[in-house]
Amino acid sequence: MLNLPNTLVLALLAAAGSVYAQLPRPLINYPLGLSPVFDEGFFAGTAAPSATIVQWAPGKAPQACVNELAWNNCLSGRAVVYNVTYADCPTPWIMCRCDNADLSIYQMTNFFGRMPVHLRSTVRHVIATHGEGCSAYAITGPDDGDIVMQGNCNTQSIWLHETGHQLDARGLGTGVGFSTSPTFINALWNDTCVADDYGNTALWEEFAQMTVVSQSHVIYGYIQQQQYPGCFDSQLNALETAFKTSHLTYGGTCHTRIPATPTVNAVWKRGRIDRRGGKRIGPCKFDHLVAGHKH
Repeated sequence: MLNLPNTLVLALLAAAGSVYAQLPRPLINYPLGLSPVFDEGFFAGTAAPSATIVQWAPGKAPQACVNELAWNNCLSGRAVVYNVTYADCPTPWIMCRCDNADLSIYQMTNFFGRMPVHLRSTVRHVIATHGEGCSAYAITGPDDGDIVMQGNCNTQSIWLHETGHQLDARGLGTGVGFSTSPTFINALWNDTCVADDYGNTALWEEFAQMTVVSQSHVIYGYIQQQQYPGCFDSQLNALETAFKTSHLTYGGTCHTRIPATPTVNAVWKRGRIDRRGGKRIGPCKFDHLVAGHKH
C-alpha cells in the first residue's frame, strides 16, 4: 500500500471534489453518444488476429465465470466455456457464455480481438449473458479484471469502453485508477466538455469513453465530427501520454496477463455468489448503437 502524507491526501481529495463539482458539464462533444460516430471506423480500420477456439467439456468453469453467470440469472449447468488463443498471444483467454447469450463465441472472439493485444492484456475473463438491448459492466480490483456483456453488445465502442475500465484500474500498475489521479483530474479541470452524456456521470465513465475516442485517434490520426473541436484535448493528451505506446498501439505480443481464476464445478444456487473484493463498475446502458458484425 502506498502511504501518502496527510497533506497530499487532503490536496488530492480537494482536487477530486472540485472536479466532481464540475460534473455534469454543460458541453457534450457527442450528444448522441460515441457509437454513431466511431463504430463504423473501428470495423473498417481494425481486424482481429486469427484465433483458435476450444470448448471445454461441460461441468467446469473458472470461479469468476460462475460468479457472474449466477449473478446474471443464468441457470446452473448452462455455462459454456472456451479457450480462445490469438495468434499474438500464446496464453489463451478463457471466455464464458450462458448458452442463451445473445453474443456467439465467434462474435466475442472478434470484438475482443480487434483491440490491441496490450489493451486486451488488462482483461482476465470475457463473459456474455442474455439481456434486453445491451448493457455491460467491468469487475475491477487488485486481483480482478473481467468484462461482462449483457445482451446483444455487437459494437466495438462498447468493448473498448469496458476494457477502458480495466485500463483505468490496471494501466498504471500502482493500484490507483488513472481517472482519479491528479493527471486526469487536472486535465478534466482544464477542458470545457466531456465526451458524451454518459461521460458526465463519473470520472471513470469519462475516462472509459475517452479510451474509445483515443483508440480511434490512434488508428486514424484525427478526431471525428466534434461538436466543439478541441474541447477535451487535455483529457485526450493525458490519456495518450500515459497509454498510447503501452496499450493503444497495435502490434507486439501479450505480456503481464492476469492469471485465470481457479476452475470449479459449474454448479450454483441463486444467492450463493462469492464475488470477493472486486469493484463492479456498471452496468453501463448503451443506446444509439450502430450494429456491428453479426457472425
